[in-house]
Amino acid sequence: MKPAKPPGLLLLTIGALTLIDFLQNGMVAFAAAPIMGEIGASPEEYSTVAAAYASVAVVMIALQRWMVERMGWRRYVQAALGAAAIGAILCAAATSYPAFLAGRMVTALGCAGMVTSSRLAVNLIPPSPARFLGIKALATGVCAGMALSPWLASAIVTADRWPLIFWLVAAAALALLPATSVLPEGTAPPAQRSRAHPVRLAALAAGSFLVLFVLQRSYYDFYADRLWLVTGAATGATALLAFIWTESKSATPLLRLRNLVEPRYLSGLALFTFCYVTLGSNGYLLPIVLQRSLGHSWATTGQFYALGLAAGVVTWLTMTRLLPRWPSPRKYFVAGFLALAASSWLISRIPPAPDLWGHVLPALALYGIFIMTLIPVTAMQTFNGVAHDESVFSHAQQTKNMLGQMGLALGVTIATVGQQWLTTLHYSTLHTAINAGSPQFQETHARYTAALSASMEPIRAAELATAQIAQVLAQQSALLASLDHFRALAAVAVIAIAVSLIQKVIR
Repeated sequence: MKPAKPPGLLLLTIGALTLIDFLQNGMVAFAAAPIMGEIGASPEEYSTVAAAYASVAVVMIALQRWMVERMGWRRYVQAALGAAAIGAILCAAATSYPAFLAGRMVTALGCAGMVTSSRLAVNLIPPSPARFLGIKALATGVCAGMALSPWLASAIVTADRWPLIFWLVAAAALALLPATSVLPEGTAPPAQRSRAHPVRLAALAAGSFLVLFVLQRSYYDFYADRLWLVTGAATGATALLAFIWTESKSATPLLRLRNLVEPRYLSGLALFTFCYVTLGSNGYLLPIVLQRSLGHSWATTGQFYALGLAAGVVTWLTMTRLLPRWPSPRKYFVAGFLALAASSWLISRIPPAPDLWGHVLPALALYGIFIMTLIPVTAMQTFNGVAHDESVFSHAQQTKNMLGQMGLALGVTIATVGQQWLTTLHYSTLHTAINAGSPQFQETHARYTAALSASMEPIRAAELATAQIAQVLAQQSALLASLDHFRALAAVAVIAIAVSLIQKVIR
């Protein structure tokens, strides 16, 4: 007998939840610089916004099961959508840094658990091949959100309508509310409910904020205040370890961490962490390479970034046909890491004046292939060993998504600190080679001066020519630093291919 097809509203809810979360996070990350200018926030203040959002998200993900047991799935998801809409409206109306910070923290209250809710809603479909339709809806929301966010953000910023980013999120969240009627209402019996200890929860909140804040601020303070940053990171890490240790020893834990010590799950968690770190670092660097280093506009950068990530949509549509027939994961791991290695290698060899269609788009497309090959396959393979118990499965999903927030922040930190260090090294080398006495400098300076002399006095033209050379040196140094990052990532991807071939845990 052919299994019944899942309700269309359920599939819509599963896909829309991931779409909203990835769309809003992607747009806010891509449009960070224009938003900073509109609300009068410094980069340091904006990093605090990111840390506050992520730390609130970590705590809310940890509390998700606790709230569902008391509210029921339907009311929980409706409350999350309402909070996301209110937070987005607050951000759209914000004219100052404090108002925007408050709006993002309210948004985190709602959006934090959307990915976890989407995955757990898949389990509302009875075990059968039909459940794969839920997985398809979830992953489609992920890849659509990632592909659409840079294009929408660039178009909105180019039109000078930045609040529209948040109005779109609010409208999507409110539009989804009627579809949530398909979710169950029941709550868990009091005897079966998890417990949230306030002290342990405070340790999680404080520890996650400290670690995330230090990671975000490391770009600005890594060399000037290294001791302060290390102290803050150590304090935050200690608080997080205290939370993990006390939770694992508790008879009534918020998260059943002891049940998650399973080789397949831990291996998948490590793979997820690598994917999130890569998403964080590349999500920060790729727009910088396209816009600042290569000098393209916001509109062009967003369009080509979206076109590249759209390859992930095509990849996922192909994967939906391949996975049911050939589910063994090893070949997909190898293919995904091979796409990452090829993408990183192509970017590392970009010429100073590349053709966007011939040099940049293929690399971005391969990056999209990596994302939508690795993440769905890892998601389908990681939780097999913890799927026997519904509450353990929920806690495994929550833990993975909490770690995802940390991984994204770590990826941004690796990219920013590495960029700062390598840019300084390259600038020093270039400045030594092109100094005031070198033939290259004199020839370039004379050419710039001659071009500028037609519209200004010779002395002023000579000064401006020197400033332009310094600007070019800084731009080229930043580009070379980014290319070094992608060379290193290509090497890591090659190592990952070798590990994928020999590992025996996920097969």
